Amino acid sequence: MKCNTTRWAIALSRLILGSTLLGLMGSCSEPVDSSVSPTGETVEAAQTEAPQSWSDGFEDSDWQEKWEVRSSRSWGWENLEVIDDPSGRFDRVLRVVYPKNSVTPSVARKEGVPVGGGQFLADLGMPPADAMRLSYYLRFSENFDFVKGGKLPGLFGGDEISGGNIPDGTNGFSTRLMWRRDGDGEVYAYLPTSDKYGTSIDRGAWRFVPGRWYHIEQEVVLNEPGQENGRIRLWVDGAQVINRDDVMFRTTDELKIEGIFFSTFFGGGDLSWATPEDVYVDFAEFSVSRP
Repeated sequence: MKCNTTRWAIALSRLILGSTLLGLMGSCSEPVDSSVSPTGETVEAAQTEAPQSWSDGFEDSDWQEKWEVRSSRSWGWENLEVIDDPSGRFDRVLRVVYPKNSVTPSVARKEGVPVGGGQFLADLGMPPADAMRLSYYLRFSENFDFVKGGKLPGLFGGDEISGGNIPDGTNGFSTRLMWRRDGDGEVYAYLPTSDKYGTSIDRGAWRFVPGRWYHIEQEVVLNEPGQENGRIRLWVDGAQVINRDDVMFRTTDELKIEGIFFSTFFGGGDLSWATPEDVYVDFAEFSVSRP
């Protein structure tokens, strides 16, 4: 009987010692950031950080979801197709076609001709910011006739960004590119200082040639409200071709850069801008970062 009592005492002391050690170990562990849910349960607090960069090479069939394409103000999806890159430089490209005699939707409806190109706004899953850097590649088809000009993607913020709707400093801006006659390039910006339509910035600073790839990089830094100290910088194949630091984008710091204004078409507001034959532009490897 005395032997059994001794065994029970030893076992009990070991149990007490083990519990004490576990308690000490638990008190030395890292603290857990937690909060109490509406139901009274303790839950770990989510630790998330807003993304500082974004990129896409059209690898996924549902690429529009990654771009966070808005449902409004988009058109021309029938002219956009992701294909294997026939040049072999990239895995996949977004090919945008411009049928013969095609122009913008407004002119097409009026004149009974095809709509060429396409357009959409993309938020990219990034928070609005005061500065962004956009990068992408493009190639005009070998038979591309630049005619009088057309639009190419850029950045945007707010709602008044195109179509002759001049922003007032609080409600929008955009920094698309344009090709002009003979392939001359420019930034085509909608600003509160614009007159009737967009502002042509440094036209002819570079020149596109059909059939070859170009790397476009555009950096936009918004001005301090009320001051003309906003910046637009542009590089083509690594060479800086535009450097403007006197731009007025806004009169309030509530207006931010929101994402990509993917916009490309011939025009122009009449048939004199229309493409004389079927042509296309291939786009590849889009990315956005915060400088």
